[in-house]
Amino acid sequence: MNNIIHRAIAILGIATALGGLTPAVRAASTVKPNLPSSPSAPVTKAQELFNRGVEKTERGDLQGAIEDFDGVVRLNPSFIEAYCNRGFVRAELGNYKAAMADFNSALRIDPRHADAYNKRGTVLAQKGNFSAALANFNAALRYDDNFADAYYNRGLAHSGLGNAKAAIADYDRAIQLQPNMAEAYGNRGTVRYHLGDKPGAIADLEQAARIFSAQGNEPAHQQALTFLQTIQQPSTAKPPVQP
Repeated sequence: MNNIIHRAIAILGIATALGGLTPAVRAASTVKPNLPSSPSAPVTKAQELFNRGVEKTERGDLQGAIEDFDGVVRLNPSFIEAYCNRGFVRAELGNYKAAMADFNSALRIDPRHADAYNKRGTVLAQKGNFSAALANFNAALRYDDNFADAYYNRGLAHSGLGNAKAAIADYDRAIQLQPNMAEAYGNRGTVRYHLGDKPGAIADLEQAARIFSAQGNEPAHQQALTFLQTIQQPSTAKPPVQP
């Protein structure tokens, strides 16, 4: 099924996070739902509403997306991705309590649903509860060990907990799985800088800047360049890490 991949806020040692101060959102590859060979009208309508909700999310019509996902779960209370995506949108709107309720609903239907754990973890990370977030990213990876965004998010949680080496290992794996994940390069570069690996940090941030530019993400591109200029100044003190 269509899905929305949810990445947690980037944690960087600068005033603003690479990729912006809100979670990075992108559409995952389209996967057809497991519909019966002759789907009933309610099932077909639920899928149509779900697809429309995804499109509205991508356009920024978040309230409209919630209304569509509401319709999906009324027609099909077991439609897991509708709960996951409605929870994502609710988190975007700052309604964390309702978002958590949606992720919990998804996990009651399928306790092995990696994306629900990943999305729930991002909300916990946004609230500063990195230990609980880490547990959720661990669960996501237990059920899908090739989930690049979960490795990235777990790296952020490790960063928030001060586990620099573990964070780098997760960013490494995220990049291995998804070589164009600019946020992972940017955050790995930041951790490397705080560990005293200035050449490694510069290399990562340069790569992040190149990818952001190629992706047309000019605000993130400029933020990467700004941080690069900051750390390349000989007398620059290490900026504080922002958990």
